[in-house]
Amino acid sequence: MTAKNYIALFLLALVSVKTLLVPVVYLDFELRKDYIIQNLCENRFKPQLKCNGQCYLAKKLHKVAEDNATKQTEKQGQSIKKIMEEVFDETPLFSCDWSVKTLSPKSIYSYQLAHPESIASSLFHPPII
Repeated sequence: MTAKNYIALFLLALVSVKTLLVPVVYLDFELRKDYIIQNLCENRFKPQLKCNGQCYLAKKLHKVAEDNATKQTEKQGQSIKKIMEEVFDETPLFSCDWSVKTLSPKSIYSYQLAHPESIASSLFHPPII
């Protein structure tokens, strides 16, 4: 196998870990069910409830779902922040020493958004002879 194949398998494994997180929790529960029932179950001293470790499994699944939700919220917040920075670029056109900065398309666009009369004056003007 070449290095490209190893890299591809490594990346596939990384993607699979995220996708298969919940089934791995179920697999871990099934493999260690006896140990969980005897040592980790909250209701191990109340056999009449017949919990059989379901409380432990529910906790783990809730933790995975909560972690996933917080990561999704952080990603959405970062993407919204990035979009806001791109749309409302706050770079000044002039610095304090009155030297002219180079104008980027984003700064021109944000200036035109802040001053809509500049759009009309750039479109409607007498012809230059």
